[in-house]
Amino acid sequence: MRVVEVETQDHQQRYVVIDDTGRLVEPVARYLKYLDRIGSARHTLRSYAHSLRLYWEYITQQHLDWQQVSLDDLSRFVLWLKLPSGSLKVLPAHPVPQARSNRTINHALIVVRGFYDYHWRLEEVERNVKETTTTFLPARARRYKSFLHHITKGSPVEKNILKQKEARRQRPKTITKDQVQQLLDACCNQRDRLLIRLLYESAIRMGEALALWVEDVDVAENKLHICDRGPLENGAEIKTIHSPRAIDVSADLIDEIVAYVGTAHTAEVETNHLFIKQHGARAGQALTYADVASLFRRLRSHTGIAVTPHILRHTMLTALAEQGWAPELLQERAGHASFQQTYQTYVHPSQEALRTAWEKTQAAVSLDSVQNEQR
Repeated sequence: MRVVEVETQDHQQRYVVIDDTGRLVEPVARYLKYLDRIGSARHTLRSYAHSLRLYWEYITQQHLDWQQVSLDDLSRFVLWLKLPSGSLKVLPAHPVPQARSNRTINHALIVVRGFYDYHWRLEEVERNVKETTTTFLPARARRYKSFLHHITKGSPVEKNILKQKEARRQRPKTITKDQVQQLLDACCNQRDRLLIRLLYESAIRMGEALALWVEDVDVAENKLHICDRGPLENGAEIKTIHSPRAIDVSADLIDEIVAYVGTAHTAEVETNHLFIKQHGARAGQALTYADVASLFRRLRSHTGIAVTPHILRHTMLTALAEQGWAPELLQERAGHASFQQTYQTYVHPSQEALRTAWEKTQAAVSLDSVQNEQR
């Protein structure tokens, strides 16, 4: 069972699941095609394809009819995902680490529920799996107040009964400013240095950087405009409808972009993409994800720093949070869909900040002050 990348008639890269005999898993293909039609991002399609591949491996191994699964079958799927053996016939005699994190398992459950909801609405399955796996808790079980809390405060809370408890979200992995400088110093050309600096300073996603056009650089206002232009020649894409935005950057970064464009974008270059290939038969074409992956492998080899484009993004957003940026400002800069996502990811007080706060308030809350007053 494997996920295969295919090219559509309009030359777009999409994904299907193939079984062990080389045949297309048709129910999965139809669901992925539906997601594609309603505008799901390519990375979403790829992620869903991999989760459904796992599910199809499970039901094939268990000899289940995908149209007749029960709650018990789905609960065993959760166990199957946790087992390192990948088989319910091989159970560990002693506790062993889970093969997948609870977050990964919960994502797979979301995908499977969506898959069945689609086929149930088409009346291809008799049981509404989403309804079967959902319970309702009293309103007091809400973890936080929603935007429309005054309207929904009395409504019960929907919960997936198969959902696994996830560990508290930790501070995202970051690197230091000195390490960022080491990466810049290890770059062997102007384009690579600019890409690293831009990813760090702007905190945009890799796909957003690859989707930048020269005209998206606002020299007068020192801004980068993240625009959604749909499918692009290098496969770059904007992640969500919340991603288009304007990013303020330094005048020094703008100057570096202008200098790069002046040397790289010669009269022979036809693409509008800011970042382009510089050598080989495809010189002048848009830079791709594979090119960037190759760059980061070289940088790791030269510096010993294990870094990805997303770590550079985390580094800047975490630094801004520590400098006191309000979560709503971080949300806009990050291009996040929800306030909660930004808050939970980046608002983590450091140990130094916690210590400083305690030292400032220690005297006011200490019982010693009460005892001294009584004396």
